[in-house]
Amino acid sequence: MSNSTITIVGTVASAPRVVTAQSGVSICSFRLASGERRYDRVQQKWVDGDTSWFGVTAFRALADHALESFRKGERVIVHGRLRVREWENGERSGTSAEIDADALGHDLRWGVSRFEKRSGAVEQTGPSQQSSTDRTDRADGDDAAGQRASDRNDAWQENATLRDGSEPRAADGFLPAAAA
Repeated sequence: MSNSTITIVGTVASAPRVVTAQSGVSICSFRLASGERRYDRVQQKWVDGDTSWFGVTAFRALADHALESFRKGERVIVHGRLRVREWENGERSGTSAEIDADALGHDLRWGVSRFEKRSGAVEQTGPSQQSSTDRTDRADGDDAAGQRASDRNDAWQENATLRDGSEPRAADGFLPAAAA
């Protein structure tokens, strides 16, 4: 069952991480846990079923948007192409399910979300580096906010790090955007 289209609702199980390939393409990845929950009439309570685990990968602008939008523990919807792979590592072997995302979004059954359209180049900063004033100014179309966004983007390219604080390594095939 490889390259089938799939839509999964689940919980972001690992902090999204973005790296930039040598070609300059942003790649975001995170783990997704999708569990079954059903009402057991005999026990008269909700019970948890099995949990399925997926690796999710997004590319380009979708990768940048996922990094800014998603946090570990949030409920999301993932739509994309499913790839199932057999793997072997010494004495251990197994099967992994990976989704190349075409579309991502929050599951609004569990909360609210606010859409912010991005045009042109995507900012390379995360929400923790963006003040609420910046978000408000951009929503109002303030030119000063655009300049602040440009300044943050320049600072990011000069000091590129992954979200977990580690440096992208050329040995892994990834370089910061400024070096690509």
